[in-house]
Amino acid sequence: MNLTISDRFERLVKDKEIQFDQKQYELINILAEKSEEFIAYTKQSLLKRIINKKMNRPLGMYIYGQVGRGKSMIMDLFYNNIDISQKRRVHFNEFMNEVHEQIFIWRKKNGVSKNGDSDPVLMVAKLIEKDCKLLCFDEFQVEDIADAMILGRLFKILFEMGILIIATSNIHPRNLYSEGLNRDTFIPFIDKLEENMEIYNLQAEKDYRIDRIKNKRVYFSPINGQNKKNFYEAWQNLIGSIEVTSRSIPLKGREIEVSVSAGKFANFSFDELCVKPLGVADYLAISNNYNIIFISNVPKLDSKKKKRNKKVYKFDRYIL
Repeated sequence: MNLTISDRFERLVKDKEIQFDQKQYELINILAEKSEEFIAYTKQSLLKRIINKKMNRPLGMYIYGQVGRGKSMIMDLFYNNIDISQKRRVHFNEFMNEVHEQIFIWRKKNGVSKNGDSDPVLMVAKLIEKDCKLLCFDEFQVEDIADAMILGRLFKILFEMGILIIATSNIHPRNLYSEGLNRDTFIPFIDKLEENMEIYNLQAEKDYRIDRIKNKRVYFSPINGQNKKNFYEAWQNLIGSIEVTSRSIPLKGREIEVSVSAGKFANFSFDELCVKPLGVADYLAISNNYNIIFISNVPKLDSKKKKRNKKVYKFDRYIL
């Protein structure tokens, strides 16, 4: 017997792996219906999909809500249980880095590709279509003008190709790239999202991730093997199944590198935060992008190291 994602959710509740949340359950049932629609659509012949085009393609889904409301857990259930072989789940920032890399490679060749394409965005879309019928994005957000400039055309082509898209985000699509340069040129992309995706606000009751570390030990000293293990376990308990990646935070024409990032959680070493040449603007950018920060290998602070201590003071003032 094949279990639906609704069945899987109910089993997790029964096994006390998660708490029951009515809003989550409502979304799970909607996604169960989406799964059936998506599977039926992808099983159609290519010719039939082309003939029917948009009229036949089911709407994707853009799920937004506050941090810790269960979006990643629900995406896990949806992605792991949908019977579509050509599917991909990826952090949106990682996806856009790949897109830019492919465009760079195309432009470096400085010519028309073998099949006659003269549009690098179309080329990227064709590469995606070749191996993927369903795209699932975690942490959908747009902060960089380079992303904003190509998203409209890329997604227009993907939708026309019949690619099905599910995305999670912390913000409503109307608030994407809200303070961005030339944002008026970005609005058509938002319109395209709303035209092709159902917008759903997950209003779960509480932040379940924070519960994972509530009343738990969060300071481990001294630095030894056991406490390193405790630190790692606390991190893993917080992030759960969230994908861990590296990412870059754009800031005034440069980038802040975050080597260990999982959604709205980051894991830094002390040296990365307080020895590297970071300033107030960097700390503010980090605090605006993350809700919880883990810091490893914090040394005993020596009053003789005034330069480092000033960095610690700035970090404490603008992040903690």
